[in-house]
Formats: sequence, structure tokens, C-alpha cells
Amino acid sequence: MSKKTLSVLLILAMLFSFVACTGNGGSNGGKTGGDDIDYESMSMDELYELAKEEGGTITVYATTTDASTAAKKFAKTYPDLKVEYIGCDTNTVASKIEMENETGNVNADVLMVKDNSGEIYQELVLYDVLHIFYPKAICSHIDDALLTYGLPLYSTFNPWYYNNEKYPDGVPIESWWDIVEGYDEATGTFPSQKWTIYTKDITGPSYAALWAQLIVDADKVEAQYKKQFGKDLVYTYTGKLKNTAGIMELPENNAGVELFYRFSQMKMTELDDGDGVVEAVDKSLNGPTLGLTSASKKANQSQGYNVEWVTGLAPYTAFQACSYLYVVDGCDNPAGARLYIAYCLGGDDGQSGCYTSFDKMGAWSVRDDITFEKSSAKMEDVNLTSPDFDRIYSVYPNVKAYWTYWRSLASN
Repeated sequence: MSKKTLSVLLILAMLFSFVACTGNGGSNGGKTGGDDIDYESMSMDELYELAKEEGGTITVYATTTDASTAAKKFAKTYPDLKVEYIGCDTNTVASKIEMENETGNVNADVLMVKDNSGEIYQELVLYDVLHIFYPKAICSHIDDALLTYGLPLYSTFNPWYYNNEKYPDGVPIESWWDIVEGYDEATGTFPSQKWTIYTKDITGPSYAALWAQLIVDADKVEAQYKKQFGKDLVYTYTGKLKNTAGIMELPENNAGVELFYRFSQMKMTELDDGDGVVEAVDKSLNGPTLGLTSASKKANQSQGYNVEWVTGLAPYTAFQACSYLYVVDGCDNPAGARLYIAYCLGGDDGQSGCYTSFDKMGAWSVRDDITFEKSSAKMEDVNLTSPDFDRIYSVYPNVKAYWTYWRSLASN
């Protein structure tokens, strides 16, 4: 054998060894499954056969208890597969997943989480800590616009609430500018604030991201002001900017920022519990009251609460938020993870799984062949916009920083 032939054989042996260790070098890598396995074209039966070969426990990290119900149904449908649901906090689950990835101690196979700020996509998906599974048959029933940042499970939103007993004729406000009614532009205070405000923590991902979207859509916010009041918007926040590169920065002459600043100067109560927000709206002890929390809290109507969503708000009520499903990089059960995800979404036909387990107040189906029944309003009547997570992600940290600063200046 010539030296040249021997060298070639040694190189091929090294290359084969590298591919065997890395799973062909695809972006999924390791046991998560490389480019040589076309999971996205597989039927649930094919995924099931592969999942049985893997033989491990399919571990689901989820920020919603709906996943617990789904896991129980999955275990009943596939009794020879093991599945474990682990409830996680929305504010810490990303750090948990990232730490497991960095230490090589990967425990989760599936992550179910809302990504209202774009953090999951920007910090975990783009860095291959998480992978998006796009099953072709299921995705054919989902609007392409909803597939940009992941595989959505259902959509929802974070609305304002009003007391529908005190306002039986319907929504008492027309736009976001009505919320800050009573603001004095000369003093930057609220000598006659109309609405008593209760809200979840504005620095939480869902609410800071909502304000970030309004800042991104400054032109729409400004146009609504001029349309509603027939005059140009006066900017009063410029002297309150304390921009520091890398710490907190917001632009000048931005209608979304002006609205945010005025809101930050209101007298309000921030609560950790969304149930407490709708309870305060129901009681309305201090006059006209509005509350900001998740859409699911409307379910408290069953306990006799006189609360209703604010819908049809201009320029939009909120953005369409989604709960997403991801495969965790380096997981032990890549086929099992995908089978669980497909099962949650009802399989190819929408019926071969547990999709209706996610039918609840404040949720809408993302499939065009399945309708959720428990939300009392159609999504198109709510007036939602599509989130721009690329831009929200860049603004969102500054919203949180300025909220803390501007609240410290509020005289109310």
C-alpha cells in the first residue's frame, strides 16, 4: 500500500470518527438529530417507532399547566413511552435551559413557553440551544406569518379589562390615549386622572414587550392621537430622558414613548397576581377602573366577576402572542420530543392528539382546520397586530429600565 493511499485512508477514518461523534455536523447536532433524519416529513407512527427505540423519558419543561394535561393524555395514548411534565417559571426557564446546555447536563427534551419579548428566539433559537420543529403536514394548516419565530401551539393576548356592569353599553375607551386621560402637559402630572389603574408588573416580559411594540409603532400611535384629538401631539418626556449607552436608551419625539411616559406618571397599583387585577376591576372601589393582565383571567367571570376585555382599541388592542413548542438541543429523545409536539398540535389531521386540551378562555387555535370554542370573542374582533420580535427585542430592555426610573419620578 502506498503512503498516499494510507494517508487518504487515515483522513477518511478521522472524518468518519468526527461525523459519528457530532451527528453529521448539522445545526441540530448530537442526539437531537442531524440533517440526515427528515423528522419534518415523518408521520406520527414513524416518530413513534423511533421514540420507542430511544427508550428514555420525554421530559417537558412548560410554563403553563396545560402541558400537564397534555402529558397525561400522551402517556395514555402511548403507554410504552415515558413522559414527565416539569412546571417552570416564565421568567427563569430560559436561564435554566441555557445553563443545562452550557454544562452539558441537558434534562429537557421539549420546551413549551410564550415568547412575548423575542428573548427565546434571539438568545436560544438563533444560538442552537433550541430547535424549531416544522412538521410539514401540521404546518400546512398554520399561517406562514405565525411560523417566523417558532412552531406556535395557540395564540392569545394581554388585554385591558373594564367593569361591564358599570359600562353595560360596551368598551368605555376608544384608544390607548384614553387610558392616560387627565394628563397635564404643562406640569407632566395628573391633577385629574380619570382611570384608576391596576396592572401586572410592567417589567414582566409580556407587558414590557407590549409597550415596546407601541414604541416600535410610534407612527401609528401618533396618527391615532391626531385623528382622535385633531391636533399635533406635544412631547413632554424629552427632558426626562437619561439615555446611557448599553444601559437604557429611548428615542426622542416618539409617540409610543410619550404614551409610555404619561402612563408611568399615573397613580396605579402593580400586582403580582392577575386574579387580583380582575378582582380590583370587578370591585372598582375608587371610581372608573381599568386593569391590565392576561386574557385567561376573563375566566373569573364564572365566579361572578363583572369584567370584560377591552377590544377594538386603536391603533390596536395588543399584539398576537403565541405559546411555542421547541426541541431542546442535545436532548436524549429527539424523536420522542417531536412526537410529543405533534401530538399537542393534534397530528396531521388535528384529531390525532390532544389539541383541544389547549382550548381555554383567551386562547385561539393557530390551525385553519380546528376552531377553539371557549374564548367569547373572535380574534379578528379584538384587533390584534403581529409582533415584530426583532425590533421588540432591542427596545424591550430599555422599557424595563425606563419604567423603573420614570416610576421613581412619579408624583402620584
